[in-house]
Amino acid sequence: MNDQFEQRNHLQNQLIEKAMKDEVFRNALVASPKSTLEEVFKMKIPESLNIKILEEDANTIYLILPPPLDIGTSDELSESELELVSGGTCGIYDGGQASGTDGSDSATNTLRSQGGGGILQLLN
Repeated sequence: MNDQFEQRNHLQNQLIEKAMKDEVFRNALVASPKSTLEEVFKMKIPESLNIKILEEDANTIYLILPPPLDIGTSDELSESELELVSGGTCGIYDGGQASGTDGSDSATNTLRSQGGGGILQLLN
């Protein structure tokens, strides 16, 4: 669980860094987060997964809490969860092209280690 949290955190930081440097990407992410992330990761995100973007200002800080842990659940993935995280590759959006094809992008490497579909678990 801790490893999954760290990977999600790393991915979020990569996306935040890109949004801070690229105004076009930031505006697209704010206006349509799901379709922007689908374009970034070259994959379809399930309709059931909600993605919300919050922008802080000088007088507001957001603390995002994960869902409470269900102590009775297993750490193993179900068959349907395994299907979501298996196969494929992806990269980080870079002005219309995916970067990291040479393995140099750490966020892409994180996603590849998750089988390409790891974004669903990392963002969920």
